[in-house]
This record gives sequence, C-alpha cells and structure tokens, in this order.
Amino acid sequence: FPWGFLWGSLFFSTAMALAAGSAVLRPSIQFPSQRADVSEHLAPTRRPSNCLAVATVAAVAAGKIAQQAFVRRRRRERGCINAGSRLVRFASEVELKEEPDRLVRYMGGNVSVRAVCATEMTRKVCSMHECSPAVSIALGRAVMASALLANGRDEGETLQLRIQGTGPIGTIIAEASSALDCRGMVGNAQVDAPTVPELVGVGEEATLRVTRTHPFWKRPYTGTIQLQSGEIAEDVVQYLATSEQTPASMGLNVQWDDEANQIKHAEGWLVTLLPGWDQGEVGVVETNIRNFSKMEHSDLPRTDAICQHMMRELRGEFQTEQTPTFRCKCTKSRLAGAVMMLGKTEVLKILKEKEDVTAKCDWCGDTLSLTVDEVRDHLKSEQGLEQVSTRGYSPRQLKLMEEELKEMPEEGTADWS
Repeated sequence: FPWGFLWGSLFFSTAMALAAGSAVLRPSIQFPSQRADVSEHLAPTRRPSNCLAVATVAAVAAGKIAQQAFVRRRRRERGCINAGSRLVRFASEVELKEEPDRLVRYMGGNVSVRAVCATEMTRKVCSMHECSPAVSIALGRAVMASALLANGRDEGETLQLRIQGTGPIGTIIAEASSALDCRGMVGNAQVDAPTVPELVGVGEEATLRVTRTHPFWKRPYTGTIQLQSGEIAEDVVQYLATSEQTPASMGLNVQWDDEANQIKHAEGWLVTLLPGWDQGEVGVVETNIRNFSKMEHSDLPRTDAICQHMMRELRGEFQTEQTPTFRCKCTKSRLAGAVMMLGKTEVLKILKEKEDVTAKCDWCGDTLSLTVDEVRDHLKSEQGLEQVSTRGYSPRQLKLMEEELKEMPEEGTADWS
C-alpha cells in the first residue's frame, strides 16, 4: 500500500485547502435549477465553510483518492479496469453482471427516464472497426447516446449523431432508428488518448450535429452546436437544451476489460423533463441522480433498477422496452442503386469496359461486388431504368423538387430587400 503517497496527499491537500479557502466539489446536474454544463464529471462550486472544516474535507478526500488509486491498481493487475472513464455516477468498483441488451422507458409525472444496457451491441460495433480501448469507449458511448435519443421517435425515423472534433479520433458517427437498429463508425479506430475529451478534441471548429430523417419528411431536421467539453453525454445534454429546449441529464458508461481485450459492460440513461414540470419534480430527480452511486442492490434487470431509482418518489410506471441491435443497411441492391445514380453515361461506360464494381461499407467493413452481368441485369429491370432516369430520387422527392422549382421567382423578379 502506498503509505507515502497517502501521507503526502494528506499534507498537501490540507495545506492547499487552508490557503485556497472554501472550494468544495459536488456533482452538478443538467436541470433548470443548476448550471447547465455537466453530465459526466464533477464541477467545482463554492460555498461558505471555515478553514478547519475544509482541511478536514480535503484530508478525507485525499484518503479516499489514495484508497481508490490502490483499488484501481489491484484491479488493473487482475486485468479489469474502467479505461478512460471519468463518469462518477456509475460505481466502477461494483461488479456488474452481463445482461441481454435492452432499453426500457419509464414515465412518472412530467419526467421521462430511459435506461439501456448494450454490451453486446457495442462490442460488435467496435470489433468490426478493430477499435483501440479508448476509441471503443468513445464509440460505445456515442452509439448508446444515439439509441437513447432515437427511442420513442416516429416509426421509420432515423437519428444520426455526428461528433466532429479536433482530436486524433477524427469524426465519430453513430446512427439509430426508431426500431433501435444501430451502427457506428469513426475516422481513426487505432488512436489512443488518456481521456475521451482528449480523444475527441475541443476547439472553435469542433461541433456536434444531430440529423433526424424520415421517408415522409420534406427534408431532414438538423441541429448543430459547438462542442463544449468533449464528454459525449455532456455535449448531447447541451444539444437537447439548446436545439430542442428539453431539460435533461444523461449518463454513459463503457467499461473495458484488458484481459479479454473487449468491452466488459456498457450502459447508459437519459432523464428528460416534459412540458409542465415543476420545481418539486426537478428537486426529486436531482437528488436521485446525485445518489446514483448509492443505488440499492436489486434483483431486477439493471435497466429497470436504474429507472426505478431515478423515479423514486415520482411513482414512475413502465412504458415500453426495446432491444438495441447492430444492423447495417448495406446490400447488393443498394450498391446497384448507387451505381445507377451515376447516370446512364457512366453506367454504359462500366458495361463497355467490362469492369466489376466493388465497394467497401464504412459502417460494417463488408466488401460488396457487382459483376458486369449483374449491373446489366439491374439496368434492364424496371427499377434500374427508373433509377437511371431519376438519379435515384424517389417519386415523392422528385415531386417536392418540382414544387420547390415552381416556388422560385422568375429571373430578375426576386425581392432582396
């Protein structure tokens, strides 16, 4: 046991506390009654206290830090660590048993709670890209965040989360449908960094974009914000507050197993306030979130236990459940449609030069190929002829484009005032 580290920490923390005054750390939550900036870390706030009390708090904190460092070292020796995670609301020292992938939603009063366990799904997504441990944690969090946001949307709707930072990982893209068919990809899968924010990178040009699409919509809905911290849950909460005016709090946890070289556990939750909420409900939810690490043991599935904990004193009721699964949309039919979108001239050139068409899916890594005969057969089909003539646009999309052209003013008649 590092006794020298412990006593050094006690002395240093006490001296710093006496000199600095009354800085104390506590969890901050993304709800209207508090500053909207934290969902995955502790934020410093100030409150009155005398120097002796602060010194005592600092000494106790230093002792806990030393103890946690010792526990982490022992766990690392056993090959089981929570790599790169600064999430304080999940007890990293608690052994969580593996459960089937599942997302549930509870509702009570004007509060909605979603919880997801997605260990198998995130494993599959990350293994397809051969992600490093740090990238697996970031991508796993992003995919779970997209699943939590997609739950409860209109049937047929798809939600895409795009995180464009300045860090070594490049772009993170996660997508989920209302049926929770999920997939994800990253720009650089083999990079590494001590924390997710350093991996993502925050700067003036770093953005988070959420795009929602539906076959019956005239155009996609897109909301974009500047990345605030690089912590995925925190930035998603900031998006909900800014673009959708929805007070929310989110937690995402991905644990990495060094011994098995794969994700050990992945879970998350999203709490949102519905229109008509009052301060009493806010206070109850904030208390439940602060006490998340002290959640009582339950024989219920992990997702239900999380929701019931968040719904304490709110009489929350079970609403629905879904199974998040990995599913990619790449097929030979879609590849043939993409070839037809090149136009008749390019397609005839492919047939003349007798070139096979090969493409690799960035989502799942599968390679698809079309022979010259398959391209010719598809071109002769009714669907192929329509795709060539319309460049892949559906009849509804063509009609909308025609209506937009009709609405455009005649040349020289536009009013620019």
